Amino acid sequence: MHTVMWTINVNEGTSRQDMLEGIKASAPDYKGVSGLVRTYFSLSPNGKSVAEICLWESRAAADRFYTREWETDVSRRWQAAPMIRQDWDTPVVVES
Repeated sequence: MHTVMWTINVNEGTSRQDMLEGIKASAPDYKGVSGLVRTYFSLSPNGKSVAEICLWESRAAADRFYTREWETDVSRRWQAAPMIRQDWDTPVVVES
């Protein structure tokens, strides 16, 4: 398994409600994606950024998904470019 996290710094003045609406609008884009196990959308405590954390079957599956088109779509939706892609091997997943 493989985990990828993106951070998106939202524009100044973006409300929590606006961020929640953006997340809800983004969520359907992740349904049925080949190789994607699960996606978490998170809000920073200071309300200035959104994080997207995805668990993938493999890094190759993640790399197929994260295209320039994906970055363009995310940038348009949030009016800010996604940044700080962090990749981790995920050898163990424990469901509680």
